[in-house]
Amino acid sequence: MKKHALGLTIATLLLTACGGSDSNDNPAVDPGKPNNGGNNPPTAPGKNDNTPSAPNDSGKNNDGSSQLIPPPVNQGGQQNKDKAVGQFQGKAFVVPLGKQPNGLADAQSVGSDKLNVLNINGKQLPLEIANIRAGNMLRMQNSTVDGKSYKLFVVSGTIYQNQKFGYINDGNEDYIFSQGAPTANMPTAGVAKYSGAAAVGRAAVADTALANFSANFGEKMLTGSITKNANGQIDFNPINIAANINGNSFSTKSDAAVRSTGSFYGDNARELGGIFQDSTQTLSGSFGAVRTSTSSN
Repeated sequence: MKKHALGLTIATLLLTACGGSDSNDNPAVDPGKPNNGGNNPPTAPGKNDNTPSAPNDSGKNNDGSSQLIPPPVNQGGQQNKDKAVGQFQGKAFVVPLGKQPNGLADAQSVGSDKLNVLNINGKQLPLEIANIRAGNMLRMQNSTVDGKSYKLFVVSGTIYQNQKFGYINDGNEDYIFSQGAPTANMPTAGVAKYSGAAAVGRAAVADTALANFSANFGEKMLTGSITKNANGQIDFNPINIAANINGNSFSTKSDAAVRSTGSFYGDNARELGGIFQDSTQTLSGSFGAVRTSTSSN
């Protein structure tokens, strides 16, 4: 009897264990719902689990070691579009050969410790030719200047003691520039007249022109015009410029027909120079002028 009872008990336990496989305690998986496998929350649809980590600004690598950050490279005095370093400073346009700038937004700051060298876009472009001197403007084509070949070379001469301005070509780019020694002691009253020259360009041709300006230091206004030389190769109507003076620099309104920006150079604003773009005549260039007279009005 004891053996028979023990056999029945074991059989009952085996039947109970097998019957557990048909239990409804674990319902079937709905194919329309994500299976999270239990405790882990489901991944949101479309979300990438490989999300990049935030940039490391701590000065250390992700493994905790120090990282070596190299200093910025000094491109010959040129720092960026809005700020430059150097004893001589100014503004410049850089455009593809024969093209025009898109207003003052394309003007970039330039700086150099040598007046006769233009530092721009990592290049150092010489602005004087050995043993060749011009009083007002020097204009040459397909020339070599200090080992550098230029298709166009129209650059100011020796009468401009505190600045260099011009229109040159290097490779597939035109450089329209004005740079000089910024005035530290600006006049605060009076009217000064300035006379000088300009370098104007259109469609891969550059030439010289005349420049005349009047600066009213009390009213902080600069007005002037650039006109064609009698034997000029580029035809254009007078280019009229009206700019506001701010400190030792000046600039037109950004939506003006002729957009210009520049600076006063030398002691007591002896000279002025700048760059311009005439959208109505598809013409751009640079200019410089020397003070010829001063009045109290």
